[in-house]
Amino acid sequence: MIKFIIYFVIFYLIGYYYGVFSKGPVFDNFFVMIILVFILIFLFEWIISLIKEKRKPEAFDDNNQDIETWEDMLKEIKEEIEKTWCINYKNNCIKIVNKYNQEELYINDKLVCKKKRKSWYSWMIPYQTLTGVIEENGHTLLVKAKLGGFVSLTCRLYVNKQLIFKEKIKFNLLSSEKKIK
Repeated sequence: MIKFIIYFVIFYLIGYYYGVFSKGPVFDNFFVMIILVFILIFLFEWIISLIKEKRKPEAFDDNNQDIETWEDMLKEIKEEIEKTWCINYKNNCIKIVNKYNQEELYINDKLVCKKKRKSWYSWMIPYQTLTGVIEENGHTLLVKAKLGGFVSLTCRLYVNKQLIFKEKIKFNLLSSEKKIK
């Protein structure tokens, strides 16, 4: 708020003295005054940043600081996103695997569905649906797994349109913490 008041006073003084100098009204050439104010604000902020840098007791040392590279950040994101769920349903093991760029559905350790994200625009669809079939005593059970989310990872498992399993993992993007519901 103090900076705003200082800038307002500077703007008013520049406008006043520009009007006196040009022998016209205070806001005769508004565009010139705006440019002058922005130049003065830039110079003022630049001088303050130089003063702040000189007051720092220790200089920035690149050798002592660990700088996270893009590859390290992607590796960390991949590790957080990768998750495997194993659900037992009537003597059948249903395994859902979520990886960074693909989702897989296994029924009794047999891969029945796999979806892979091949391009950048495939990430615009936040959910993937995996389907499979369980053959049991002459009956066919339809298995559907839905994975995805924008800021969370939700896993839902349906067998014959009945919800069997649901888990939601919410990621806190600022602190890299997970919350499982």
